[in-house]
This record gives sequence, structure tokens and C-alpha cells, in this order.
Amino acid sequence: MLGISMGMALPVPTDRAVPLPAGFGWDSGRFPLDIRLAGGRYRWDIDPRSLVDSGIWAGPAYHVDGDDGDDGNSGLGAQDGDFAAAKRTIHAAFVAGNAGGVPYRVIVRPGRYTNSSFTRNGQDEPSQPVAILGWGGAVDYRTGPFAVSWTAAGGTWTTAQSSVKRVLRTDVLTAQGCYTDLTEVADPGSCAAAANSWCNDGGTIHVNTGGAPGDEDIALIRSFHGARFMTHADDLYLENIHCEGGISGALHLDAVASRNVVAVGCSFRYSAPSNPSSSLDAVQMRRTDGLAAFFGCDASGGAEDGWSFHEDSNPGLHVLLQDCTGYGNGGVYAAATSCNAVTAHDATRLIDLGGSYGWSTNGTEVHCVEASHSWFAGTRATARDSDGTSVAFKCSNDSQMWLQKTVADAAGAASNYALEVNGAGAVAHLRHHSAVQGGTATSTGGTVTTF
Repeated sequence: MLGISMGMALPVPTDRAVPLPAGFGWDSGRFPLDIRLAGGRYRWDIDPRSLVDSGIWAGPAYHVDGDDGDDGNSGLGAQDGDFAAAKRTIHAAFVAGNAGGVPYRVIVRPGRYTNSSFTRNGQDEPSQPVAILGWGGAVDYRTGPFAVSWTAAGGTWTTAQSSVKRVLRTDVLTAQGCYTDLTEVADPGSCAAAANSWCNDGGTIHVNTGGAPGDEDIALIRSFHGARFMTHADDLYLENIHCEGGISGALHLDAVASRNVVAVGCSFRYSAPSNPSSSLDAVQMRRTDGLAAFFGCDASGGAEDGWSFHEDSNPGLHVLLQDCTGYGNGGVYAAATSCNAVTAHDATRLIDLGGSYGWSTNGTEVHCVEASHSWFAGTRATARDSDGTSVAFKCSNDSQMWLQKTVADAAGAASNYALEVNGAGAVAHLRHHSAVQGGTATSTGGTVTTF
């Protein structure tokens, strides 16, 4: 009693419920949340599989084995994980599942899948609620080959490969674990003169890495769609799926739809547009009235944004990112501007729990615009953009942003902002927010307050 009367702090529970910020506007009737802070981490303890149509888990399962499967097989097994009659491509499993007319699962044996083996370059998409599952391990899909043989060509190394849009070194990683882009140059002579460059000489790809590249040292991202869902409008669940490349994004969901989209332990990286002047994001989700929930997923190396969410005149998109990441987005194509790690548009409602984002080029790490509301809890944004202005968190137009126990670190440019708020209706609400480096800037009536 003496301690209490003297104002000593009461113990803070190690596992406690965390309410949504007042005024945030999340539709808790449709998407009830139980956010908790336990062990210093914000999280929503829920079985992600419960967030999609239950018919997916009760329906048939079509199996895929990229090495030993045959698209002429039925794909059906005696039980989940029976690959005896597996198909070879993921898109063949979609065709079989669609013909059944009920929700289904696509169970994919871990391994490598290349070029158009996901949706047959966008021609075969699901037409039912579906789950795509890496069965006990990672399914690695690249819109190009995983192994390439190289021939010495007097200062460069060459291979014959058509429709290459982006070239990266897989043997040299950034500090954040991403592949390193090679710089595209005009011709073989320029390539021979510039280390870490590449060019396309009429279907012959030249690279200069300072020595002979190994067969798996170079990722050639070709002009194919990645995990493209432009017509699919039902519930979608992804687990252990890792996509590299995609002319419309590594993961692109575009249909007008009322549905939930859930991904667990996935990555979507290195999008490469067919037209460099029309860059797209690592993950782009549009026009969905429903919940998009990503758990432990990554969106890095996007040609423009990493995570990008738009309503586009179809209201109702609610987003939850938990323990997600996004690094090194933008910086590949000169025409790509406003390249962000995370961006929410229109009136999207976005929650980010424990995210880590940074090292984008020509943009902002976390940028919320228009009338979106976003709550970041336990999130860290590291801005190292050298294009003149480096910004960790930015709130624009009529958007509102709640930053709770977040960390902002902005450095490396002429102007460095841990937080920027611009727009007459833009409001940043802070609670236990800290800035390692960088200042705070407000303009055009933007305000900063606490909550």
C-alpha cells in the first residue's frame, strides 16, 4: 500500500490485450481481432486457416510434383501428401480443381518451379476458393531458370535466353538477404567495361560479374506473370510459397471481389515489368472487399512498391501484416517513382504488427495516402534513400497513421525525416514512438499528436 500511495508503477502484464486505437475505423463486426502484446511482440493469435472458406479444407486435394509428376495424372491421392498421381505443374492442378466446381487444395511438393508453371502465364487461374500449400517445405517459383550455363565471350559471359527483363546475382546478397541487381547497359561493349552489369543482345544475355558465374549464381527474370490472380475472386490461401519475378508483380490480385486472402510463410520478390516505364510492385492487391492477412511474409525487391494495397472505388479492404518484411524496393528502373516498402491507398484499413521495412530507393519506407487509416505496432522502418530525401514514415492527404511502440531511422540523404506529415487532413498519432535518426516535418496543415 505504501508503494501505491507514493506513485510506484504497477507491474505491466506480460501478456495483455491491446485495444485498437480510438477512431481507427476497423470493421470489428466483420473482422474481430484479439491483438495481444506478449514477450514484447504484438500479435493476433489465430489459426490463419480459419480465415478462409472452410470448404477448402473439406474439399479435394490435387497434388503437384515438379520433378516426377505428369499433367496427365489426376492429381488426386489417397490422402493429403500422396503424390503417386501428382501433376507436374501448378496450373494443371488449377484446371482439374476448377472442373470439380467446389473449393479445393493444391498440395505442392517442395522444390523448384520455373517460367510459366504457376498460372501458365496467367491463362489458368483458380475459379473456386483454393489453398496452395508447400507440403512440408518451400515451393520456390521463378519466372526464369534456376540454373544457367555460361560461355566466355571476351570480357563478358553469355547465355541464350529470351524475354529477360531483370538480372540479379544470387551469390552476392545485400545486408538484408536480397539478391543484388546487375545494372542493365546498352550493348556487350558497355557490359565488358562495367562490372556488375548485363545486357540483352538479341536474345543473348551478357553479364559481367568479374569472373565466370556459377550455374546458379545468376537469376534471369523473364517476361512471365508470377503468382497472378487477375480473374480469381474467391478466398485464397497460400503457405510456403516463394515467388520470384512477375511482369504484373510477384503476387498480383486484381479482380473485383468480396473475399479473404491469407498467406503464411511466403515471399514475393523481384517483380520485373515487361515495360520498364510501367513498373509494378512485389505485392499488389486491389479492389477486394475483405480481409488480406499475411503472417511472416516478405515483399522485397519490387520494381516499385513492396506491399501495395488499393481499394480503387471498391471499398472494404482490411489488411493485417504480422511479422512481415520488405526490403530494397525500387531503384531498378529510372521511371519508377514513389517506391515504398508499404503503402495503403484510398480508404484501406491496415494493421501492421512487428513489421520491418527499409532500404527502398526513390520513395518512402511506409507511406499512407488518401483516406487510409493505418496502425503500426512494434514496427521498424529504416530509410537509407540517397536520392535527396530519406523518409521512414509518411502520412499524406487525408490519411491517418497511428504509430505505437514503433522505431524510425532515416539517414543517408540531404534531408532525413523519421516522420513526415503532409496534407490538410493528414494526422500522425504517436504512442511510445522513437526516432533513432531523422527529424519530423509537417506541411500543408499536416499534424502530429499523441494517443
